Order: sequence, then C-alpha cells, then structure tokens
Amino acid sequence: MGSIEALFEAIKSSDSGKVRSLLLEDKTLTAQKHRDPTVKFDPDVELDAYKFLGAYIGSITALHLAILCGQDAIAKDIVERTLQDDLDITFGGGNTALHLATFLGARDIVKLLLEQGANRKITNAKGFAPVDVVDDGEMRALFAEES
Repeated sequence: MGSIEALFEAIKSSDSGKVRSLLLEDKTLTAQKHRDPTVKFDPDVELDAYKFLGAYIGSITALHLAILCGQDAIAKDIVERTLQDDLDITFGGGNTALHLATFLGARDIVKLLLEQGANRKITNAKGFAPVDVVDDGEMRALFAEES
C-alpha cells in the first residue's frame, strides 16, 4: 500500500505516473490529510492568502497540495479519482480545494471541481465562499455558469 507521505513526495517532484500508481493502489489516499511543514503560500500571494484564507495551512489533502504547488495536471488526476464528498475536505481556516483553486487562479481546476459537484457555498473561517476570493471576471463567470 502507498502512503500519504509517498503521495506528497510524488506530487512535489511532479511525478504524475507515481501519483496515478499510488491512487490506483489505495483509493483512500484522496481523503487522507498530512501536515507537511515545507508547504507554504508563494510569497507573491502570501499576504492576500492570509487575508482571504487565513495564515494557517495545517494538514492538507493531496489535492490541496497539488493546487498549492501549481501541479494542475496532477490536481486534475486527483479530482477525477476523488469521491464527491471528499472534494470539500477542509484545511486551515475551513478552506476547501475550491477556495484554494479559485484564490490561486487555477481556472481549469475550478471548472473541474464545479463540474464534479464541489460545494460552492462553503464559507471559511474568514467568512468567504470560494466566489468571494475571485479577482478575475472569467473565473467569476465559471461560478455563474455552474449555478
């Protein structure tokens, strides 16, 4: 059986083949959380992240990690192998993968999450729903389209 630590290492090293292999071995990995002290917001967005998402990241899922690392292809693979209820697993201050992808401008991931049934109405500890952290008209339109 693969471990969540091995999955995180595969994501951080951009090894999509290993990610797929680990997810095929153990389907529960998509719902498991792990705390990786090296995971941080990019300095370019850190202050806004604190404002909209909160300063604490804490334990995250593989999907959260892939989005944070900008590994969109890996994030798509993970979304496609994740149960709908598990798409809304939260981290930090009550943020979901949809909050994170929206905040970071990962339009394709946002579109896929919405198509797969991620809950667009969950508010985080700062009181923001995913659509509230959008600063891009095209991204906002995705939320309108998928209503």
